[in-house]
Amino acid sequence: MNQLNKYIIDAENREPLAVTRYAAQASPPRGVIILAPAMATHARHYEALANWFADRGFVVHAFDYQGYGESARTPLKDVSADILTWGSDAARVVDHVADTEGDIPLHWLGHSLGSQLLPFVDHSRLTSATLLCGGTGYWKHSEGRNKILAPALWYAIAPALTRLYGYYPGRTIRLLGDLPAPVMNQWARWCRNPDYMFGVQPELADRYAAVTLPVISVSVSDDDTMSASATVDLESRYSGAALTAKRYEPADFGLSELGHIRIARPPGVRTWDTVFGHLVGE
Repeated sequence: MNQLNKYIIDAENREPLAVTRYAAQASPPRGVIILAPAMATHARHYEALANWFADRGFVVHAFDYQGYGESARTPLKDVSADILTWGSDAARVVDHVADTEGDIPLHWLGHSLGSQLLPFVDHSRLTSATLLCGGTGYWKHSEGRNKILAPALWYAIAPALTRLYGYYPGRTIRLLGDLPAPVMNQWARWCRNPDYMFGVQPELADRYAAVTLPVISVSVSDDDTMSASATVDLESRYSGAALTAKRYEPADFGLSELGHIRIARPPGVRTWDTVFGHLVGE
C-alpha cells in the first residue's frame, strides 16, 4: 500500500493549489515525478498511473491547476485564471517539489496541456521531461469527425456558451469538461490561429526554444484529440531540447484502441512498461 499525502501550496497570486503526493512506504525513492494534467482533467484521474510509478520506487506529485478540481475554492464562473496562469501554477509546484524532495532526479510528466506547460517552469531544476499525447491546437490539424467539430467549437460553440454561462459548460454538452471562461477564451483564440499560441503571443516561442532538457514525446496513432501533425508541430517548438519522439499503435500492445485519455488511465496499464520504460528502466 502506497502512502498518499494531500497538501496545499500557494499559487503566485495566493490562490490555493492542491497537490497529492504518492510514495511507496519503504526504500529510498529512485526519483520524483511531477504529473501535470490534461485540459479539463482532474489530478485524481491519474491515481492509477501515480500508484504504478510509486510501486516502482518513484515519488509522484499530481496537482490541480488553480480554480479547478481540488484546487477550486469558488464556482467556476468566478475563476479568473487563464492558461498562462496555470503555467505559473506548474512553476510553483516544480519549485516546491524541488525544494522539499532533496537531491534526487526530478522528472516532468505532462499529459496533453501538461506537455505545453513545460516551458513555463524552471526546467533547470528538472532531470528530464516526458510529453504524453502532446500537440498544438490549431483546428486545421484536426482529423476525422473533428475536422467539422473543431471549427464549430472554436468559432461558435465555445464563445457563445462561455458568454452565456460565465464558464464553458463542457460536461453539460458532453464536449470536453467544464472550464473557466478565461481558460476557454484564451484556448479558443489560440486554436483559431494557424500558429496556435505563438501566433497570438509570439514571445512564447523563445520560452520553448530555451528548454534544453532530454525530452521524450509519446504519441499514439488513434489519438482523436491530437493528430500526428499537431504532435510534430509541438515537438518542433522544443528546438533546443534533445527530443526523442515515440509513436505507438494500439496493436503494439495487443489492444484495439488506446487514444488520448485511455493511455493515462487503467485501460492503458498494459502500455506503461513500454511507454514509460525510459523512466522506470523496464
